[in-house]
Amino acid sequence: MSIMDQLAAFVFETDFQDIPDETVLYTKALTSKIVAAMLTGSTTVAGKRIIKYTESKNAPGEIGAIGSGKKFLIEDAIFINGITSHAAELEDDQFPSATSDITIFPVIFPLAEKLNLTGKEVITAAALGIEVMNRIGMFTLSSKGYTDLPFYGVIGASVTAGKALGLDREQLKNAMGIAMGCASGFIINFGTDAHYIESAVACRNGLMAAQLAKMGMTGSWDVEKWLSQMCTGHNYDAKSIVKDLAGARWRVHETWIKKYPCCFLTHRHIDMMLEILVEQELTVDAIDIIKIHVGPVDNTCNRPEPIHTEDARFSFHHIMAALMIDGDVNSCHFSQEVLQSYEFQKAWKKVIVINHSEWPAEFMSGIAKIEVLLTDGRKITKERVQAKGGPDSPLTIDEVHLLYEKYTSDVLPPDDMAETWQMIIGLENHDNLNALLEKLIYIQ
Repeated sequence: MSIMDQLAAFVFETDFQDIPDETVLYTKALTSKIVAAMLTGSTTVAGKRIIKYTESKNAPGEIGAIGSGKKFLIEDAIFINGITSHAAELEDDQFPSATSDITIFPVIFPLAEKLNLTGKEVITAAALGIEVMNRIGMFTLSSKGYTDLPFYGVIGASVTAGKALGLDREQLKNAMGIAMGCASGFIINFGTDAHYIESAVACRNGLMAAQLAKMGMTGSWDVEKWLSQMCTGHNYDAKSIVKDLAGARWRVHETWIKKYPCCFLTHRHIDMMLEILVEQELTVDAIDIIKIHVGPVDNTCNRPEPIHTEDARFSFHHIMAALMIDGDVNSCHFSQEVLQSYEFQKAWKKVIVINHSEWPAEFMSGIAKIEVLLTDGRKITKERVQAKGGPDSPLTIDEVHLLYEKYTSDVLPPDDMAETWQMIIGLENHDNLNALLEKLIYIQ
């Protein structure tokens, strides 16, 4: 059997009861994070603009977009969710290829409303979409300038939509083949709204691929040839995509949970800097220089003077300034007012990014290193392979709950925040998502 045959059979044959309990729980944890992302993202400049843009089309209302308070055509609701889930920079990613759950959950929630799916069906479709996406998308293309997130994400979106729509094996293969033809995304767009648009288009195109496949339209099934052409010059093993398929541990767990609303490439250094600040009880005035050691792809976050809020989310200098000044990185730090702050601009100058071109040209390459030089002459050095929240250092469900509260507290009333968390963490017990979606779409 070809790789695509095996993947399609796996998706078609897998039901909720086939998913390990730990993977069900992890899928619900990821669900909560992206719900928080969509809610927070709906309040950003990008989120507000995309809702306004979609409203201007004057299309009939059908399905609600989370945080919008309004209904749209289903593809438009998915597109809005795709933007808002990313605009807050709270997506969760697999590394080194950075496939992400923000091409999964923006798709399944509108489908859940349209098709009246049960909680078990939502979990199943989401877990399968992430699993297949993480497997096909394990080979990073970042050295060629591609952003793996939307590039492979459109395939994950097509699997999630295909499972929800009840596609058979042949239709699932065609859906993935059609999605392959829609793959796109470029690292050059990091720090701009185009970066969010790329992943939102992947969400919308994933739905389209599944819908067209259900109507009988076809796409290439030769994922082996597709990858051989994309991965030219790289070592890769296509057969590893289906190794241990439906094994005891799903590759859903390869998804790192993001803790801070800024580019994931900065998170290892954020964790280390927070540890240093707490251990040494430092203030901004006690710090002379912070040296950030990165690889050639992570160096995209070497932005000494960010010019707008999205640029700032990809700036080591701005992020370290937030840590030095406030001891945290939160959504409030990414505003024009903060960017124009003399205190922040002064702190930017304390940060130096050192690019190690000899490290692998991929996301999260090498061993992240930070050197903090203090005004009293001391130097503190830390190194880290993974940020906390990665597979080697996973978050507990209580820590995920704290993230949900952190990123929904400014959007949801306290009672709704508590109730929606309980609904998500008990998602498999719901016959439909109507009550949950009502609270998430129509914020009080």
